[in-house]
Amino acid sequence: MPLRSTASFRGSVVIGNREYVYESKPERGFIYISLASDLVVDYLDQPPSVTFRWPDGRKGEHTFDALLTLRDATRVAVDVKPKKKITKTQILEVQRLIKEQVGTAFADIYLLRTEDHIHPDDVYDAQLLLRARRLACGASDALVAKIASGLHGWCRLRDLVAASGIGGAAFNAAVRLVGDGMLEVRDGARVSYECFVRRARA
Repeated sequence: MPLRSTASFRGSVVIGNREYVYESKPERGFIYISLASDLVVDYLDQPPSVTFRWPDGRKGEHTFDALLTLRDATRVAVDVKPKKKITKTQILEVQRLIKEQVGTAFADIYLLRTEDHIHPDDVYDAQLLLRARRLACGASDALVAKIASGLHGWCRLRDLVAASGIGGAAFNAAVRLVGDGMLEVRDGARVSYECFVRRARA
């Protein structure tokens, strides 16, 4: 549970047997989205600090919020900041200096993410997908995938679940199929019983 105050939003989330620490609501959302993505194979929160030099020669030290490793082995160093703190923290200048001075010795890509990149619907879907994956069931997946393969056009997810005859297990299976890219959700809506899905186009 987050420890709230007027100045902070700190806490941790546990996925599998790992705990991930966050210090802001956007950072928490970024953790969920990253862990749900099939592009990310490792998420290191609070990686080792990086040393750099300011233009006037002063020594600087910076700790990124996350260091991601992607499926193709690309390493991505990420800062997650509220937009209102970008100027005050000089984060863009810090990242520029680290990229110039340290470069690929630490990461292949340097990114800044704000609340503009972390939509509540994406966070919700990521949490839903992570939960569904914890309840993985091969038989349910196979049954729902078979029904989905016969879809011609859009179908309300509620109707797809009803056609399976297995209730909530089918909903979780459909969520996993969405996460695996086998089902497509119309208009980027949140995944729910009321959203519309169809077979993903090749």
